Amino acid sequence: MPESIQLPKPSTDAGPPVWETIALRRSVRGYSDEPMSLEQLSQLLWSTHGVTASRGGHEFRTSPSAGACYPIDVYVVANRVEGLEEGLYRYLVGNHGLVLMRAGSIGAEVSRAAVGQRMCERAACAFIWTAVVPRTTGRYGERGHRYLFLDAGHVGQNLYLAATALGLGVCTIAAFEDEALDAVVGADGTVETAVYAAVVGPTP
Repeated sequence: MPESIQLPKPSTDAGPPVWETIALRRSVRGYSDEPMSLEQLSQLLWSTHGVTASRGGHEFRTSPSAGACYPIDVYVVANRVEGLEEGLYRYLVGNHGLVLMRAGSIGAEVSRAAVGQRMCERAACAFIWTAVVPRTTGRYGERGHRYLFLDAGHVGQNLYLAATALGLGVCTIAAFEDEALDAVVGADGTVETAVYAAVVGPTP
């Protein structure tokens, strides 16, 4: 595996009150050319997937998961993130780091997969969430499939609130062609499959 990029330590201090953040939350579809900072990206990833405690062999994260299975993984498409070259990255939960999976301009691929939604290449970055199916079906059988989308919703809402608190625009995306978005991240569509996406970045 390529060497990982260590992200800045996330902050748990200050920030706007949670009630204010909830009231301000909106889906934003217009983005500026301003880049996102690496510190902001670090905060967003920790807010959606970060580990907050470990007890009895279980990790507790910022987003809840049915049975603590945590089937949702996240890839970041960096269009304009300070300190990162353009490309597709995978987030490593255990060490709060990123691994470059594929260098180059990926945003246009995400836009095409998302049925032409240009904000995927206009925003500073895109999040693509995949479900690793056996993590839930191995424990719950076929009914575990329902938890995949529940867990994806949890991380999506956390992203909304974290981005709003940072003063960034955010919009989740459920309209996409499954096979095309799988191809962007290299998922096989069976064991691992794309289930949700989002864009984040500074706004005009």
